[in-house]
Amino acid sequence: MPGDWCRWIPDQITAEDYTALPEDFCRTIEVIDGHIVKCESPSRVHNRVGRRLAATLEQARKPEPCLLVETDIDVRISDVPLNLRRPDVTVFRPLPGDRRLYAGDAVIVVEIVSPESSFRTDTVDKKAAYAAAGIPVYLIVFLDQAGDEVVLIEEHRLIDERYDLVCGHTKRLSLDDPISVEVSFEALTSP
Repeated sequence: MPGDWCRWIPDQITAEDYTALPEDFCRTIEVIDGHIVKCESPSRVHNRVGRRLAATLEQARKPEPCLLVETDIDVRISDVPLNLRRPDVTVFRPLPGDRRLYAGDAVIVVEIVSPESSFRTDTVDKKAAYAAAGIPVYLIVFLDQAGDEVVLIEEHRLIDERYDLVCGHTKRLSLDDPISVEVSFEALTSP
């Protein structure tokens, strides 16, 4: 790849092209049907909610089955065409060696909808992609208009290859499976 990699990027990239891109650049994009989509920088509250929710899920997980929790990590939906998302939080089964994380490895994905993010992307596009990929649980965290507080967490469960809204959590998130956890919205956002 040429030193000026930005000029090199084709209209549509392959999985091989993606692995050749600089890691810092890859952290700022998602890829939909081979097309690069730039992700906006999240707010401090958005990041805080993601970090705290990830920490809460990590602390609550049981030794068996072993699950890992990461924030802002590539989740490969498909290789051809390349479809790659970066959920705010991902809970997944351990991977051998340095194998890439595929959607089939994930058991929970979380997206945080805030004023600076795209409502449609998180509530329609990603929801459809994650369901089609077979991810069992999709949590959508909604911040208020000011972006300061969590006002709702929708819990979607995969049923017959589509997500059903099974609970709209207000004030606190309470999950039983695949991780049993309870956390107040205040604990996710307070400074």
